[in-house]
Amino acid sequence: MPQEKPYSKGFAKPVLITALAVGVVLVASAIAFYLVLVRAPAEIAGNVAEEFREFFNFTPRVTIDQTVVIEQSTPIMEVSTLSRNLFVEDRWEDQWIGSTKAVEIRGTFTVKAGFDLREPFTINITRYGLAIQASLPEPRILSLEINTYKIIKDENGWWNRVTDQDREEAFYRLRTAARKAVQNSGILEEARATAEPRIREIVQRNGSTVEFWSPLED
Repeated sequence: MPQEKPYSKGFAKPVLITALAVGVVLVASAIAFYLVLVRAPAEIAGNVAEEFREFFNFTPRVTIDQTVVIEQSTPIMEVSTLSRNLFVEDRWEDQWIGSTKAVEIRGTFTVKAGFDLREPFTINITRYGLAIQASLPEPRILSLEINTYKIIKDENGWWNRVTDQDREEAFYRLRTAARKAVQNSGILEEARATAEPRIREIVQRNGSTVEFWSPLED
């Protein structure tokens, strides 16, 4: 009978090296997968959330591929991103049987615009590419307060007298004029435009890029 050849040690060595190489590649791939697709997004999520809290005094909802990893936390109900002073005036006259009375009033107002944090404010991180999408609520007028006012004219007619009701209505018209001025001022667009560069700065500081979108676009 022909004798079997003994096991060749020279053949086993290349097989062992190949197996070790494959194992190293698999381990390296697993580590890379963990670092790129698990650890990196989680670190960005935590860092961005923390910087939001420090800068805006609230934490947005942070998601990774639409899965929530940090819930929105809002110790404040509103965040103001823009404040502006307005100068408004109103003049009113009334004639009765040839007698004219007039009230003229001027006032300065402070208007603040920003975001109502009872609405969702979301940061979504994609695992592949680590890009960020920021979903902001629609900006709103948060407050409109009168700072100073001055009655320029409070003039009676001969028999047509200015009443307390006339003065109250003058203040009401002044506030109405202020609200109209605010709506036509473009302050809501400016409030969003002011917030976006701050958010972009936070995101870029953490090595990512950001795209803004509104829930109304869906």
